[in-house]
Parts: sequence; structure tokens; C-alpha cells
Amino acid sequence: MDHAQALALYASFAGDRLTFLYSGSFHDEHTARLIALQEEFLEREGAPRALRGKLAFAMVEAYQNIVRHRVKDPALMNGAGRSLFLLRSSPEAHEVTAMNAVDAADEQKLRATLERLSGMDLHQMKQVFLRGLQDEARSHRGGAGLGLIEMARRSGNPLGHTFTPVGTGHALFTLQVLVGGSGVRRSEDASLRSVHRIVVENGITLLCRGDLPAVMQENLLRMIERDLDDDQARAGRAKHAFLLLMGAIEAMDIAGEGPMVAVAMQEGRTTVTVATPLTTKGAERAQQAVDMVNAMDPPALQRRYRDILLGRGEAASGLDLGLIDLARRSTGPLRSHGDTWRDAPFAVLEVDV
Repeated sequence: MDHAQALALYASFAGDRLTFLYSGSFHDEHTARLIALQEEFLEREGAPRALRGKLAFAMVEAYQNIVRHRVKDPALMNGAGRSLFLLRSSPEAHEVTAMNAVDAADEQKLRATLERLSGMDLHQMKQVFLRGLQDEARSHRGGAGLGLIEMARRSGNPLGHTFTPVGTGHALFTLQVLVGGSGVRRSEDASLRSVHRIVVENGITLLCRGDLPAVMQENLLRMIERDLDDDQARAGRAKHAFLLLMGAIEAMDIAGEGPMVAVAMQEGRTTVTVATPLTTKGAERAQQAVDMVNAMDPPALQRRYRDILLGRGEAASGLDLGLIDLARRSTGPLRSHGDTWRDAPFAVLEVDV
């Protein structure tokens, strides 16, 4: 990923306590991982149980809408119509965004349902939802817009939505659900389009921004593994690189709003990127470690790694050890770039595995 794009993504989510983006294969079983991620985060934040339930429902329904309704045309799925799920959590509110391509018939139905919803109060929504549950003529695809109605009712906020043409007879449907807060959504249409474009251009399948404890890392690893289940060797390399970079983050002097990690999959290659603000001293130390590792050829990396493990020679920091191990397993040199975000050094570190 171009370092400017990494910085643009990071800045797009400014103010978030947690950002989670997914744009992979959208397996059904990822739903459980999503719930586990948000439960762990909200528990650490001390969020009330009622809010947890509302957010869980919005996340599951938005994710399942993508699974059920997205167009299966490979050209659209891998391009302008690529599906995307996004969770942005701040102290004030939690915003769920789902983007997926729909055909003209589905667009017409969605527009009609959303227009009808815009004129209803919470009591009317509940009555329409209950009548819909009793309707035996519901569509096999989840029908009657019941999910949209219930998301609006439970969230207590109007649903945001746009339709952007993507090719003949299709549109990229963007749905936003706000749980909590004052009803003001964090993500503007232009910002979402920019994020979607960067995701498509780089083949980003997964992105997280914010503190990631071990429990949350475990769920992310399972999602990476499932998306690469047709190539276990590649899945193993991707998971190991992810863990090594998470370990490197712990050894860095992180500043600002914490790190962002992204996994991208394109043309048989997996790329893991870390982008984060650092202290001035931390930025200098990180660059020195990358330069030191990139100056070694494979045999030298192997010798240095073995010496560190055996306690021979010059002692190494946790950052040095992690980057050396990462370089041993990568398909090329570690790539790094320094920038600035909010007057602080901003580092981007990337590796192909």
C-alpha cells in the first residue's frame, strides 16, 4: 500500500476508539467473530448490556445483508462493487456501515423500504415489523425489509443510505446504522468512497485501528485463516506475519490514537501493513531497526536470529528480534516510510509473505 494511502486511511478514522473493516470472502462463520470482537471491546469499555445487544444486532444484520444480497459477478465483486463492512466505535456512538453491489430490482425494493421507514416513528416500526413476521409471503432472501426496519427501531436513529451506480444495471448500496450518540454519523459519503477506493485498489481484506488485546487478535487470526483456507501454507505465513507485527507494535513507542494494521490479498500475495504515530525517539529507533534488518542477506538473518535465541553476541531488543524473524519469513525486504500526522512522526511498515 502506498504510504500516502495508509496515512489517508488512518486519518479517515480519526477519533475512533476502535475501527474494524472487513472486505474479504464474507463467510457466514465470520459472524461469530464479529460478535466476539465487539463484545470484548465493549466489555473493556464498560458499555451497558442494552447497548451491546443493539450493536450486536446491527452488526450481524448488516453483515448478513451483504452475505445474502451481494451480486456474485466477479468483475463487480473485485472492483467498484466490492463489498465492505465497517465498524467505527467512539466514546459517544458506534457506527456500522455495509457496502455491497445490488441489481436494479433490489435497488428499487430497498429504496421503497427506506423511503417508507423515513416517515415512521418507533411505535409504527414495531407494528410493521410484527405484521411482517406474520406474513407468510416473505421472500426466501429475508424479505419485506424486516432487517432494515428492526435496525432502525433498535438503533433509535434514522438509517443513512446512498446508491452509487457501478456498471450497467447495478449500484453500490451503502447502509449506515448509528447506535447511540446524537444521530450524527461519523462517516461522510465522500470519505466512505475514498476508503472503498483504497480498499479495492490494494485488495485489503481486513483492517483494525486501535488497541488489540490477545482475545481480539485471536478472532482476527481466525478470519485471516478462513479467507485463505484453500492455501494453508499461505494462511500460515499470513498469520505468523500478523502476530510478529503485533509483537513489534508492543515494542514500539506508540503515540496518538494507536496503531492500524491491515491485511491485503492480491494475486497470490499477502501483504501486512502497520501504520502508527510514534514518539520522536520511537520513530528513530524503528527506522534503525528496519535499516539493520534490510542490510542483512538471508544467511546473515538466520545467523543473527539463531545467536539471539542462544544468547550469543550483542543483545537484541524485542523489536529487533521480531523484525529479524519477520524478514526471514518474508518474500522481500521490509518496506518503511516516515510521515507526519498531527505534528507527530507517523511510521508505515509493510511486508509481503
